[in-house]
Amino acid sequence: MFSLPLKESVVLKPLRSGQARELLELIEDSRHTLRPWMPWTEQIRSISDAEEFIASSIRLYADNDAITAALWEHDRLAGVIGFHEINWRSRSVQIGYWLGSSFEGRGLMSLAVRAFVDYAFIEMDLNRIEIRCATSNRRSRALPERLGFLLEGVLRQAEKLETGYVDHAVYGLLAEEWSIKRPLL
Repeated sequence: MFSLPLKESVVLKPLRSGQARELLELIEDSRHTLRPWMPWTEQIRSISDAEEFIASSIRLYADNDAITAALWEHDRLAGVIGFHEINWRSRSVQIGYWLGSSFEGRGLMSLAVRAFVDYAFIEMDLNRIEIRCATSNRRSRALPERLGFLLEGVLRQAEKLETGYVDHAVYGLLAEEWSIKRPLL
């Protein structure tokens, strides 16, 4: 399992069994900001739900199908980032991420996504990374825009949320583009 130091006291590490309580507490503390965009928060309501999520993440990592990492700041869980459904044949992946509300606005997720992009292109030899966000989720969309992802299009009514269907902005980045315009953070 990997560990990616991002800066002093900030690190990405895979979620491990035994961290369910910290995960659940962060979700509970941030449910009001996560819930409008991430309906899965309703499925994690107990320690056993969080343990099941972590166990699933560990299985997917062992099968080389996905990577889910916890973002830690000063040994406190701050958020989660992941490669979803790694497509080894096409050498592509989607990145998903969320940050606890008390950790917002400090650039932590920008550091995490940048590190994941480096890891995907350098360590995993992937060719394409995609990020999808609800078009009305400005905070989430700002991240791929800041990191040089290209807005490739909009998927209409791509996801059903509590408030109804939302369109998704689809951002893409190729390895050759990252090597040219890799931003300094």
